[in-house]
Amino acid sequence: MNSPFLCYKEIGDNMKFDDIKTPEQLLMYMNDNITYGFIGKNKKKYTNPELDSWNDWAEECLVQTGSEVLKTGIGTCWDQVELERLWFSSHNYEFKTIFMWFLIDSENNYPTHTFLLYKENDKWYWFENAFFDYQGIHEFDTYDDAIEFIKDRHLEYAILNKIAKEEDYRLIRCYEYEKLDKSMDVEEYINHVTKK
Repeated sequence: MNSPFLCYKEIGDNMKFDDIKTPEQLLMYMNDNITYGFIGKNKKKYTNPELDSWNDWAEECLVQTGSEVLKTGIGTCWDQVELERLWFSSHNYEFKTIFMWFLIDSENNYPTHTFLLYKENDKWYWFENAFFDYQGIHEFDTYDDAIEFIKDRHLEYAILNKIAKEEDYRLIRCYEYEKLDKSMDVEEYINHVTKK
């Protein structure tokens, strides 16, 4: 399995979203212009997971469409994938958006993750901006290789944060999902991404 990090290309401080020509430029743009966090139903921006107010996430979070993220400049992985989708679809790439979670039949604090995979020259690439330890573009020979690699990283993250154990790997599920047509609250979003 291959997973080398592909280097950024300099795009300049003044690049606009509509001027982006490559996935590498999109990654640099997002790194410079999108802050990790969420927009609340109350229109407040939440950007610091260390503050108690972040605990309002389940009740307050609105998952945004790609064009909304472009306007607010803020988003979790859930939102950021919609911005990525906006760019990749307008540039005619073959791509898939994936929601990943631990399938547990009760309320829990296991992490979720969304990500975009795109195909180019018979290879699959994991485009990642929000999962900070793996920010970049990673190359794989097959779609399945990419999924397995990301599942392994997701489990490692959960173990490192003392949420999961090795045997919880069997609980990880991936769902391919379609674009958001409007912003959604957390429950609406989970229903949307897990319906397939």
